[in-house]
Amino acid sequence: MVSVNQRNSAHRPRVGIIAGGGKLPLNLAKNLKSQGQNPFLLLIKGEADPKEYSEFPYVEFAITKVGKFLKALAAEKCELVTLVGPVTRPDFKNIFPDFEGLKLLARIGTAPKKGDDGLLRAISAYIEEKGFRIVGAHELNADLLPDIGTLGQIEPSADDLADIAEGQRVVYAIGALDIGQAVIIRDKYVLGVEAAEGTDGLVKRCGDFARDKPAGVLVKLSKPGQDLRTDMPTIGIETIRQLSHSKLKGVAIEAGACLLLNRDETIKMANELGLFIYGVSTENKKGSS
Repeated sequence: MVSVNQRNSAHRPRVGIIAGGGKLPLNLAKNLKSQGQNPFLLLIKGEADPKEYSEFPYVEFAITKVGKFLKALAAEKCELVTLVGPVTRPDFKNIFPDFEGLKLLARIGTAPKKGDDGLLRAISAYIEEKGFRIVGAHELNADLLPDIGTLGQIEPSADDLADIAEGQRVVYAIGALDIGQAVIIRDKYVLGVEAAEGTDGLVKRCGDFARDKPAGVLVKLSKPGQDLRTDMPTIGIETIRQLSHSKLKGVAIEAGACLLLNRDETIKMANELGLFIYGVSTENKKGSS
């Protein structure tokens, strides 16, 4: 994939990173800095820790203070905006938005009842109407995207590949209902489906099945029709560590539509722990949804 920066080598527009939790916002900011860029960080209170971003220009804001971050983006001359890292869904009954936040909430309407996709689409559309361009982290750093096939030294077995294929079928079904992005399969049997607890919770829960044999294979894919600019499935070192702790055999992720954080370190850890990381093609996703 050609990144935004490669396509605009003559002019590198400044990037504003709306940072939620996790390591991805910081990793992306450091990657852009290593390329000679000067990203501007908008840290969501309660999600991103300002202490971790001391080397970057940033402003901290409450998620409902939309006017504050729109003004900051304009003042810092950011043209591109990316929403990175998980954000705890706010309680819309107990929030105090600013004027722009009120307008956004009116625009969102029933989106919070339609799942994360509807909410993120509404927020992204609103930001773009204010003159900014929404891009995905993978467009800014194509190295985050995995390739098709085995990514490390550990190869999935024929049985593993059969479980992966079954997992793809199940994830397409639950993804179309906006339930989750991941499933754990063992011997073509569904051990667990991702729901509100997230992927880590799913993996921990299914570790209980690892009594006399491994607890299966994790399959993590994007949902059909998901806006990958704002919400892309992600795995990293912590995922691999949890898979090992719960005695799973490995993970299958969607090539071109899943973020692989700290690629070299993550693959190295998987090799050391005897787990496979496998990139799957999902060309048939539309037909499956």
